[in-house]
Amino acid sequence: MLKIVVMLSLLFTPFSILSKEFVIGINERDIFRHKDAEGNWSGKDIKLIEAVFRRTPYQYRIIAMPWARVIEGIKRGDIDMTLAATPLPERKKFAYFTENNFRYSHHMLFVNKAKLKLFESVKQLSDLTDVDVAIAALRGAIYYESYPALLNDKEFAKRIVYISEELSMLNFVLKGRADGYIDSELEGKFYLLSQPEYSEKIVPLFRIAPDNEVGSKLMFSKKRVSTKQVEVFDNALIDLHKSGEYEEISKLYEIIKIE
Repeated sequence: MLKIVVMLSLLFTPFSILSKEFVIGINERDIFRHKDAEGNWSGKDIKLIEAVFRRTPYQYRIIAMPWARVIEGIKRGDIDMTLAATPLPERKKFAYFTENNFRYSHHMLFVNKAKLKLFESVKQLSDLTDVDVAIAALRGAIYYESYPALLNDKEFAKRIVYISEELSMLNFVLKGRADGYIDSELEGKFYLLSQPEYSEKIVPLFRIAPDNEVGSKLMFSKKRVSTKQVEVFDNALIDLHKSGEYEEISKLYEIIKIE
């Protein structure tokens, strides 16, 4: 029934809104979005966005760039959209967001096993304000909606060391330049499982966000995309989740438990 409603809504949508190729800016990330051996885009986010676009009349092409440039590209109108973004007030000044979630995912604090004693009193991310540690985080990343409030705390902000690429975090920590790092639970555990020498030295400590803040949206440039077009994507997301296809795709990327 929902698919019929979506299709009927498209029939009454002006052609100028429907006839568009969307330029999607993304930062490459193993598991979520990366190029395979043949040079084709692969990963959970790629399968999800393919499923979303199948429910729209649009086409798309993907451009890879660092996350900070993705945000700037949305702001300047150089690209149309990106995936899995947090709808912050400052971003809403230059971007539209879907009302419905594109993806659900947790982030975790990973730490150097040799530095575990430093984290004995750390039960949640805000506790880092009271311990003398350095935590690597991706430049420009907002891990959940209330995370910016933590960054406004000067003592907490002093603990954060910014880097430009997620893949650098493990080596950054193992070289002693940070005591831990924030990463996607899915990707972070994948890295540890795929590299035994890493799993011997790095341990996942805890999830950093409450369950009600782990949903992310599709994000669109106000300079290139209309609210009517965003509405088309919202309807597609509703159908993606209600149809069960979201769960089917997610099962392909289930996390293997690490103790």
